[in-house]
Parts: sequence; structure tokens; C-alpha cells
Amino acid sequence: MRILDKYLTRELFATFFAVLSVLLLITFGTEATKLLTIAVEGSLPSSILFQVLLTKIPPALEVILPLVALLSVMLAIGRLYQDQEMVVLQSCGIGMGYFKKRVFWFLLPLALLTAWISLWLIPWSYSQERSLIEEAQVSSPLAALVPGKFNPLSTGEGVFYMQSLEEDGTMRSVWVRMRSEGNDVLLMAPVGRFEWVGERLALVLYRGHSYEGLSSDQPLIVRSFQRFEGFIPELQTKPARARQFERETALLWQSSDPADMALLQWRLITPLSIVVLGMLGLKMSRTGPREGRFAKVFFALVLYVIYNQLLVTFREAVADGTLSPWIGLWPVPLLFLAYGLRHASLKPAWLQWPQMALPKKWTSKGVNQ
Repeated sequence: MRILDKYLTRELFATFFAVLSVLLLITFGTEATKLLTIAVEGSLPSSILFQVLLTKIPPALEVILPLVALLSVMLAIGRLYQDQEMVVLQSCGIGMGYFKKRVFWFLLPLALLTAWISLWLIPWSYSQERSLIEEAQVSSPLAALVPGKFNPLSTGEGVFYMQSLEEDGTMRSVWVRMRSEGNDVLLMAPVGRFEWVGERLALVLYRGHSYEGLSSDQPLIVRSFQRFEGFIPELQTKPARARQFERETALLWQSSDPADMALLQWRLITPLSIVVLGMLGLKMSRTGPREGRFAKVFFALVLYVIYNQLLVTFREAVADGTLSPWIGLWPVPLLFLAYGLRHASLKPAWLQWPQMALPKKWTSKGVNQ
């Protein structure tokens, strides 16, 4: 590898990690604020707050990696223009084709990494987030119950007791007494646990007995059961439903649903966006001597927003059936890629002197004479 190749690669990767760190800190701060708000409201247990925050990283990377590729290429190559290094390289016969080649080889591993994140890691992260929330919802009723103590229910209509609680959520020697509208019921079982039954969180007791009519004039009724499912109103929570983003890529390939086809194309175009926006950043890196290094950053952000919003609009159109999946989202990256790869002179505008025609009498022969 030539010295210039190492120099450009080092500059590109250093700028890439610097921009990525800044954008990740901003994204983490925003997501952490949202999750803290949800935890304060009681909708999310604080014990899994950090774990849920970690599952937000892959979706955040899917959004910010194309922007990082755009800004890192634009800032790294733009510095060569600002320090007049590009003029020296041009005088040595190095053209724009060389920079396109080096930038492409810089973007290729990033595109492959983004493909792995988009096609596999993101569905897993959404599924993992839902599993964490469901497990926390199952264990949250246990957090309010103290083993070896009679725990009154918040409604004042019952008492809950368990002798011990194991790490897997299994309760030993469970004793529950419920009172409602003159009916007094006592449940006793050696084993119990909280489980999801349908879309409700149920108290499940195994191999126990129930006693009805303890404090009424009616006769006492004793029943035995192998499995009992009861719903305690004040402990009820709704399970997190599976979202479309959790669907595996292999299932999206086999689906003919327009929404699944739109999501599949979104996942395929995300790695391509790394190359598209990176090449666009190379085109936007050209700056004049009086322009600052960050002169075009705002324009680059606007261009990225337009690019991303066009992709979202096309995805919704495909999902709604108003746009054919055969057209899909592909026109957007192809259009931006064509613009980014359009040939442009390596010379800045201030070096492109106008060509002046010499008079015929000023020929080399006439001058020599």
C-alpha cells in the first residue's frame, strides 16, 4: 500500500469514528431521556432500563451510519482542499478517479457491516427488547410481594402469602384469600407462578385446594385442582405485541405482503445508502480557498434529510399498495448515486483559468524567430 493510500485511509477512518461518536452520544441521550420518562410513569421497570437502552443501538446505527459516511468523507477530503494538499496531488497527476476508488474501498466494509446490522441484528434487537419487557412485566408483581409475609392487595379485597421465592419466579407454599360481593375464597397450593395466559397476566397455582364460603351462611365448598388460573386486577399489565420490524429477513423474502416487501427493500437499501451518500460526500467535499471546512455541512444535512424522507415516502407508498414493489425504493438511491458519480474536475473553481486563443502570428515558429 502506498503512503498516500495509508494517509487517506487513516484520515477517513479517524473522521468516521469521531463523527460516529458524536452522533451516538446525541442519540443515546435522546433515547435515555425517553426511557427515563416511561420508567417514571411506571410503564417500564427501572431494573431493565439499561438493557432496553442497549437494544436501541442497532436501530440507531441503521439511521446514523449513512449520515456518518456522508459527513466523514466530506470532512476528510474537504480538509485536503483547505490545506492545499489537493493542489499538490493534482500537480503530481492524481485525478478524481483515484479518490473515488479509495473512498469506495473505505465504504465497502462499512456497507457490509451495515448489511449485517440491517438484515439480522435489527430484527433480533426488536425481539429482544420485547422479551425483556415481557419478562419484567411478569416479575414486576413479584417485586411488590415479600416472601414469608402476608401482603395485603392494594384494593383491600384480599391477602397474598408465599413462603419462599426462587430465582426463576417459582413461588412455594402459596396462600391467597380473596373477598368480593359476599364471596370469600381461599386458595392454597404448594407451587405457583405468574404466567401469560392469552394477553393477561395470570396467577397459576398447581396441585392445590380452594375453599369457598368461609364467612357466609352458605355451606363450605372444598375443591381440588391440578392447575388454577386466576387474574388479580391490580396486578394486570398488557404484554408487548410483536412488531413488523421483528420479522426475520428470511420470512420477508418469502412473503408477498406489500408491507413486508417494502420493509425488505428498506433493509437492502440501507447498506447501499452508505456507498451512495459516501460518494455524494466526495462530490460535496470540494471547497474554495475562502470557504470554511464546515461550509457545506448544513447543506449535507439537508440533503440527507431529503434522501431519508424520500425513502420513507416510497416505503409507505409500497406498503399501502399505491406504488408497485417492482419499482419500490430503488429510484431514490440510484438517482442520488448518479448525481454523486457525475464527473467533476479535480481543480477548484479558482484554478480553472479560461482558455485564451493565441493569435496566429504568435506561433512557436514566429516566437523563435
